[in-house]
Amino acid sequence: MKSISMKVNPLYSDLDMSIQFHFEFSKGDCKVGEAMVSTYAMNNTVTFRKSQNGTQASIEKCAVIDRFDVVGELGEVCMNKLRHFLKVIGMKEIHCGYEMNRENVSN
Repeated sequence: MKSISMKVNPLYSDLDMSIQFHFEFSKGDCKVGEAMVSTYAMNNTVTFRKSQNGTQASIEKCAVIDRFDVVGELGEVCMNKLRHFLKVIGMKEIHCGYEMNRENVSN
């Protein structure tokens, strides 16, 4: 997984009021794929957490993978990196709204 690098470009969409992320996956100097992910608030649910510094409000969010194009057999490694990033930034759920495009897909 360390041999694949991932570049993240955040974007804001006025159209559907979401934050979108464009990911580029590379192995060395070669680009091996890209993905587009949209994030949304879930059910307008606000969770309050108490801590020593006071009360914090957080909104549960989900991610939808809109596009995932990766070359060859690197799809699983790139998807694992993508899912890990989305969990780290607090996505409670991750959904796939795409058809995976890969070269050399075996049936």
